[in-house]
Amino acid sequence: IGIGGFKTAHTGWLTLMSPPTSGLGSRARHDVVVKRPFEKVYPKGMPASLDFKIGRFAPKDELAKLFREANVLYWAKALLGLVYDVIDHAVAGASEPVPFDIPRVRFVEAGLALSYYQDSSKPALKVASARACFLLEEVINGRDDDFVKYIHNMDPNPLLDPDESGYDFALFLAFTQHVQYVKTGGLVFISDYQGMYFTLLHCASAILTLESNRQYRAVDRPTDYDTPFG
Repeated sequence: IGIGGFKTAHTGWLTLMSPPTSGLGSRARHDVVVKRPFEKVYPKGMPASLDFKIGRFAPKDELAKLFREANVLYWAKALLGLVYDVIDHAVAGASEPVPFDIPRVRFVEAGLALSYYQDSSKPALKVASARACFLLEEVINGRDDDFVKYIHNMDPNPLLDPDESGYDFALFLAFTQHVQYVKTGGLVFISDYQGMYFTLLHCASAILTLESNRQYRAVDRPTDYDTPFG
């Protein structure tokens, strides 16, 4: 269904033997987006060519890349939850009702899936090894133009202009960054917010940490700038 700068995206479905009561895989043949990292393989002698083939990583490298991305999502969900804890505490202690709506959003549900093949020459030992790894994500329903990047991972200002739809929401996301930064003592905040207005946020491609030399460092990977498929 698409290709970003670092991963391909495909339609798929998920059925778990012991499904959870809610969330990803809670029903049989649960629609998911299946993502897999790739590297660009250029023709010999033409490294700058736009004509490239999709190359796959070795399973151990593929797993390491996707495990890191899944871990980023895990922390991003926790950091967003921290913001809502702060908001709820402030609202509960306010003397008057809040005179505006507070967006309630979440990150997509996601998980890792490994494909195995067994060594048929040693059936008694049940030897199995991973042959591929995938990142499964909840499907974001909507049109392509509904998917918006609100804040770039190299700029604290919203990408939207004040007169554009969704600008107020982008300001709210900037506010969440401030809360995360302050509440973690300047250690970490979510960046590269993207998704659908007031509903679902796509997996943050970067969580930024503040080093001892006061320089920002992205702990994930570079951003796909033009597509929700990265």
